[in-house]
Amino acid sequence: MLRAQEQLLLGARIPSTLKERLLKYCLSHGIKMNYFVTEAIKEKLQEIAEDNRLTALAQERLKKAEFISQKELNRYLLKRGITPNV
Repeated sequence: MLRAQEQLLLGARIPSTLKERLLKYCLSHGIKMNYFVTEAIKEKLQEIAEDNRLTALAQERLKKAEFISQKELNRYLLKRGITPNV
């Protein structure tokens, strides 16, 4: 049998105007503030994890990167009928 996830009280200081906006939104959409805040934190942490993953991937790719000169790039573009910006 699955046990319910333990919940803890989290205190945070936020501007009163932000709390008022949150309260109005939750009331008008029929959701609890606790649910909204929990989901917002989860979403933000997922975004951060994804950003970190992509940053690490980009850093790995840069270690193996091969760069070409501007002259080589211009020649490549001209072969494909694209006028390079010089």
